[in-house]
Amino acid sequence: MNALTLDQAWLTSWRDDINRALTPLLATFENTYGYPPGENRVAPAGDRPPARESTLPDMPVTLTVFYRTIHEVLLPDIGNGYFVHPLDHVLNELTEQGPVSLPESTQGVVFGSDGGGILYAIRHDGTIYRSQVASSDVDFDPLATDLTDFLDQLRQATMRFIATGQPGWL
Repeated sequence: MNALTLDQAWLTSWRDDINRALTPLLATFENTYGYPPGENRVAPAGDRPPARESTLPDMPVTLTVFYRTIHEVLLPDIGNGYFVHPLDHVLNELTEQGPVSLPESTQGVVFGSDGGGILYAIRHDGTIYRSQVASSDVDFDPLATDLTDFLDQLRQATMRFIATGQPGWL
């Protein structure tokens, strides 16, 4: 799926699927795991486009489309935890640290992480990469063909954890 088909309707459906699935998990989480859950949700973008959206000339198009619909993903209690950072965080990191080096002498934008500090980066063509360790100064491996593939993998990892308690690998 490309930027032309990754649209608000698809993203809204993806967000609602995950939020709906989280409701019963969170209701029984403390009894099951022995501690209260953190804030687990996929937050909508709100009524206005992100304030800094006009400053995104190097941002991959699919990531821009994503942030028009979703503010952030907070899933600290799913597996090891999964996060898609808010746009302002992504832009601040990009400004302060610059893009990360990806295979084939390309660069990417870090947009998410897991609870262990593994980073997720997107290349300009939309390919998603995962850092090998918790650092932006290491090699990144391909993870998903595009943002839709990544989001589908995140949904699958979330649903697996909810159904079985087993963390997915993402």
